[in-house]
Amino acid sequence: MTDLILCHSALATNPYFFVAMGVNIYSIEELCFLLKENAFILDDDVLDPGLCDFLIDEASMPRLGNKLKGMLSKGCSVGEFIMTILEDSAYLDDEELSGVRQTLVDSAGLDRSRKHKKRGDNMLRNRKYALALDEYRYILDSMDRDYDKALYAAVLHNMGTAYARMFLLKEASECFYEAYELSGEKESILQFLLSSKAYMEPEKYNKLVKRYGFNTELREETERRFSEYYSLPAASKQGKLMEELDKLKDAGKVADYYRALNGMLYDWKQDYRRTMGV
Repeated sequence: MTDLILCHSALATNPYFFVAMGVNIYSIEELCFLLKENAFILDDDVLDPGLCDFLIDEASMPRLGNKLKGMLSKGCSVGEFIMTILEDSAYLDDEELSGVRQTLVDSAGLDRSRKHKKRGDNMLRNRKYALALDEYRYILDSMDRDYDKALYAAVLHNMGTAYARMFLLKEASECFYEAYELSGEKESILQFLLSSKAYMEPEKYNKLVKRYGFNTELREETERRFSEYYSLPAASKQGKLMEELDKLKDAGKVADYYRALNGMLYDWKQDYRRTMGV
């Protein structure tokens, strides 16, 4: 979410985790913005009593929160729930409300698998890799690969991306290759080679390349990308941090060394929590 949102209400101390986007929400304005911008992918999980509690306890909107709880108890629809939030919060003008209402009508019959892919892509973009994988697995488990090969292949490719960003490179390579088998997309086979090269011993990787008989152009592009991705650790944040740690250690600055090390470990822990959707 890159747009600047002007918030007039109080910001929550304890945010609400918006599942469809994989982001935390701190205000009613943020909630309304996300509902408006993503109305076409919202599903039954938006009907969450936890959202009602957030409005009551954190967003200082007890009247709306209790109203929504009453609607949930009567089995309201996704559209009714969303429109009540938008109308009662007065965040949107009449034209915008009409647009969201029409979007909800149009998306009501949208293929469920495509909704889940969009949600997974949102989570992938927000670095919630474990949550993205949950969405992608749901699609693969619920549809036949021959029903929509293009969609199935796209899901597999994005699963490979999520695995690769979690450094699960073997799993990533398997997803990329299966995606390539279905789609024939060059990018999928390139990512298969890159992830394979990253985790395999050089001898095994060379045997793999020979076995599949990849052409010279593909091999050369793989080598070029690999050099960019993996052979310049000093250019990465982690590489620079490791260099700084080595300098402090060599200089005998023990206190500074451990202070920097603890800071780096804290950052890694935060990255892990974000990746896992914690």
